Amino acid sequence: MAAGVKPAGVVLCGGASTRMGNDKAGLELAGQPLALWVAGALSAAGADPVVAQGGNPPPPLVAEPDSSPRAGPLSALIDALERHRDVLVCPTDVPTVPAELLATLVERAHSTRAPVVLARSDRPEPLIGHYAHESLSMLRAGLQAGARGPREAFDIESVPTVPVNPSDVLNVNTPADLVAAEAVLAAREAAQSEAG
Repeated sequence: MAAGVKPAGVVLCGGASTRMGNDKAGLELAGQPLALWVAGALSAAGADPVVAQGGNPPPPLVAEPDSSPRAGPLSALIDALERHRDVLVCPTDVPTVPAELLATLVERAHSTRAPVVLARSDRPEPLIGHYAHESLSMLRAGLQAGARGPREAFDIESVPTVPVNPSDVLNVNTPADLVAAEAVLAAREAAQSEAG
């Protein structure tokens, strides 16, 4: 990974959304689909291009198909790496992710040259991170061994991490989570207004 190389931004959109009851990518939060909140943060962090992996994202996001639909996020991550080399990833259902966190993940990846750098809230966040092309062989080995997610594919506690407040990586799985995400965005906007 060459320093200064921009990763592709990948919004992971292929989940089944069983707890929410409908496709989360198009679910609206404060007037904007969840996927576009994530795409906007990825773009603001410098990722280029920004695409959706799997699912049916709202325009203008373009969906790149999963090679094995319903195979889990590890397979989707491998697909993205095979297409784009280095990727900055975040699931569609984490609309409160700050662009500053994502930009810091890229900076940490460039400074450490680590194959994987993850966000860490109260635990490592395996689907919010920077994956360099060099991580592909490790991830493929995990997939071949039966892993469905990155957590099962490598020692997640051994990779560099960037700390983040859990509210900034709130996972929206239920209507109550959506209300909580609205509160996070409102508090962030209020804090920005006070600072400005």
